[in-house]
Amino acid sequence: MTDTVSLVIAIVSAVLAIASAGFSCFTYFRNVIHDRRRDTLDAYNTLQNEAFDKLNKMKPANIREIAENPRSDSYKTVSGYVARIEHFCAGVNLGIYDRKTVYTLANGYLDGKAIRSRIDPIIEKKHRHADKDYYENIHKVLAWMEKENEKQKKKLNKEKKTS
Repeated sequence: MTDTVSLVIAIVSAVLAIASAGFSCFTYFRNVIHDRRRDTLDAYNTLQNEAFDKLNKMKPANIREIAENPRSDSYKTVSGYVARIEHFCAGVNLGIYDRKTVYTLANGYLDGKAIRSRIDPIIEKKHRHADKDYYENIHKVLAWMEKENEKQKKKLNKEKKTS
């Protein structure tokens, strides 16, 4: 009888230990996802403050003019803003930042005409004088966002047809 009780206690203990380990793993991965999303929000907020807001204060025509003189302080400043965007996009492409969160935050903005008209002159200027794409990460994120936009359009069209 004591052997049976000991066996039942051992089985119950093992089941509880496995359940506890499973719950711990679930909680850990949920926290990792949460932290990654929070880090994405924080990084995007910083990018907004350090690059997007400053670029939006400038007119696209002025930036095109600035792009013609790579030795000017203004060029270096605008180029620095574009570099910050590139660094953020590198984090997106490396999986450091959560793509779904980035898409939610940046859709229609980062891939929109307003910001593109401000960063494209600098990107094009550097691209003209280099064999390497210095802004490869920006281009990858923009291409990915374009694909996501197409997916969303198809999904909306399907929903419209079924309703």
